[in-house]
Amino acid sequence: MKHPKIFALALAVGLVTGLAGCTPVSTETEASGIPSVAPTTASPTTPAPSASHEHGDPVDDPAKIELAKQAATIMTTWDPNKDFNRTAAEMRARKLMTSKRAKQVIAPERPATGVEWLTAAEKKATSKPTVKLMTEHHEQDTFAVTATWQWVTKDGESWAGEGKQTFFFTFTDTDTDTDTDTDTDTDTEPYKIRDYVSSVL
Repeated sequence: MKHPKIFALALAVGLVTGLAGCTPVSTETEASGIPSVAPTTASPTTPAPSASHEHGDPVDDPAKIELAKQAATIMTTWDPNKDFNRTAAEMRARKLMTSKRAKQVIAPERPATGVEWLTAAEKKATSKPTVKLMTEHHEQDTFAVTATWQWVTKDGESWAGEGKQTFFFTFTDTDTDTDTDTDTDTDTEPYKIRDYVSSVL
């Protein structure tokens, strides 16, 4: 007679213990689900690439690109039978410069030498340059142009020039300084060459 009571009591105690033991499990499950939402806070970093367009791209100005190419073409067009040296070509490009920069172009007293120049002079050849904008070298308002050339005679003979010359030009922002010692006409170009350097390879 006592066994059914003990069994019923044990069953009741077991149910209470089982319910009490199950409660913490549901609490852990809810708590562990909360951190899974946290990674979404990192998403606002995606707009960063658009910031790289804030500065714009000055090389898109077609007037400056054309002026840089024109200057490089003039400066690498030589006639060794008429030009005392290579600087003679730079003298011809002074009309594209500000008066201040144009005054800094001074031809050396020594004539040009070298096999390439002397051969072109002997054959009465003139250089015919090909210029290319070097976009990878642009910084702010500096434009890089590389020139290579062929020597061409009046009879049609031609051969490749040795090396290449790269120019780095900077320009005025407006047409505020247009007079030079070599060009007294009114200029219509919106820009002038403020400064330049070149390297021969």
